Amino acid sequence: MSIDIIKSIRQSETEAEQIKKQSHEDARQILSEASSQSYKLLEQTQEDAEKEAKKIIQDAEKQAKAEIEKFTTQVSSECNTIKENARKKLDKAVEIIIGRIVSPYGNS
Repeated sequence: MSIDIIKSIRQSETEAEQIKKQSHEDARQILSEASSQSYKLLEQTQEDAEKEAKKIIQDAEKQAKAEIEKFTTQVSSECNTIKENARKKLDKAVEIIIGRIVSPYGNS
């Protein structure tokens, strides 16, 4: 009967060793999968961040273009007003200059 008990103990030890090896292999597999998933998640997060950054830049560019157009319109309007005022004053300036040139020399 003692031989049967020893065989049973050895059988149990062998099974325990196999279970232990399988547990280590399962643990390695789980770690490998977790590492792979974390890498994929990191890549996806980086891609999402890059897309979001591009979108923010595009929105900022659109906003800047709108501001530039607004200022361009405003400056153009102011330039036109200045030109119109200058034209009005140009006629008067011509009259003054002609008056100064013609008056000293007379209309003879």
